[in-house]
Amino acid sequence: MFVLPLGYPAARRVYRPVFNGTAYQAAHEADQPQRPAMDAAETDTTYTLTFDLPGMGKENVQVTVERNQVRVEASAPQPALAAEGARVLRRERHTPRFARTVELPAEVDAEASTARFDNGVLTLTLVKKQAETARTIQVQ
Repeated sequence: MFVLPLGYPAARRVYRPVFNGTAYQAAHEADQPQRPAMDAAETDTTYTLTFDLPGMGKENVQVTVERNQVRVEASAPQPALAAEGARVLRRERHTPRFARTVELPAEVDAEASTARFDNGVLTLTLVKKQAETARTIQVQ
């Protein structure tokens, strides 16, 4: 038999009681935002990004566009306890948080773009910014 030092990560997993280990793992995972599944499509003038955000409402979703980067974040409040004023003895249920940043090949016009949320699915229609073309100025 050999002994692992308690500072060793594998030893902590082995010696942690099963009941507490599950609670620790659930609490730790609740702190980390999940990466939502995404589909992307492109036309000559737009990008269409579709994200799965189950359990979210449109009031919980935030979309930020900066140049060619799009950031989607969503989080809902923690579920209410059964009784008002009750002390929390254990909380394993949580509402997931989502976060994802997408870098696009071209800049996006945030003012002309739209976002639609329906049944946990966010659809972004992002209008490509038109590159300025050279103009001829007539000399008078």
